[in-house]
Amino acid sequence: MSMRVAPSKMNLIRFKRTLAFLRRAHDLLEEKREILLLEVNRRIGEATKLRSQVNEQLREAYELLDAASVVVGTKEMSLISRTPRFFYDLSVSKKKIMGVSVLSLEPSKRFNPVTYGISKPTVLLDQFIEKFDAVLPLIVRLAELESALIRLVEEVKKTQHRINALEQFLIPRYQSMVSMISAILEERDREEFVRVKKVKTLLEKKARQV
Repeated sequence: MSMRVAPSKMNLIRFKRTLAFLRRAHDLLEEKREILLLEVNRRIGEATKLRSQVNEQLREAYELLDAASVVVGTKEMSLISRTPRFFYDLSVSKKKIMGVSVLSLEPSKRFNPVTYGISKPTVLLDQFIEKFDAVLPLIVRLAELESALIRLVEEVKKTQHRINALEQFLIPRYQSMVSMISAILEERDREEFVRVKKVKTLLEKKARQV
């Protein structure tokens, strides 16, 4: 902003209004940042807990798979893997969090009518399938959380950048302009008051001489 601004009352009013607007924008951005940080922290907590659950359940699932492979055999396990009992689908949509667009993931499964009948049925394999079926929605939820966290953290950074611009540049600049114009107008008012007083004194003096 150029410092060559006419120090008029109109400009003073205009700059004061702009300054008030900038301060209000600053307050709103700070509120947004705080809410975003709450959302980030909440999701970090949930994701940390969920990741621990997922890791533990996957560990248990793969232990069951290894045990089932010993009973059924590697070759037959390979054939089984080509004809799963279920097909899993993933529905992807978007939702807004404080104006930030994030992904919403919804898993679903369909029964596969064509499956491979194993020659050595084992409860271990059934347990593995049940365990993996239970952990899959958790994996999807974890992916949803981590994707949202990336978007939310990016928005926090953008919001902080705008706050910094207001605090370090725009608000101080307009404060300086308001102070400068106010000081000039006050000085003009004082000069005008002195001038009027002198004229009044001179007129009174002339009136007494008549």
